[in-house]
Amino acid sequence: MNNLEAVCSVFLPKDTLKNFDITNVNETDEEIEISLKEKNNPPVKGAIPKGFKEIMVSDFPIRNKKVVLIYKRRYWKIKDKKELITSDIPLVHTGTKLEKAFAEILKKRGGYESNFLGEYSEFIPTGS
Repeated sequence: MNNLEAVCSVFLPKDTLKNFDITNVNETDEEIEISLKEKNNPPVKGAIPKGFKEIMVSDFPIRNKKVVLIYKRRYWKIKDKKELITSDIPLVHTGTKLEKAFAEILKKRGGYESNFLGEYSEFIPTGS
């Protein structure tokens, strides 16, 4: 594990670096974006890589900045099958664009602001 991965592993959702590589970290005055690319581990034997889809997920704020995790998910095709498949790696809480633990805290608070989350309690990333 390199230094960037070691530091980011403290902030990323559990087991993220088992399935994804960090490709970029971008910080602005308001936001931290961490880009991650899924490792090439086909979910079934014989699956053929067919590209990526980008998914943006909001996570816990860091240093009073919004945090957006940008996942590049891999898709595969199985010979003689029409549909594409992906690995079973849960990234978000069902029905949200929020990381699971982050969504659970907001749910417990009823969506209201808390001292812990402050202005980020209603943050959902824009984009895809």
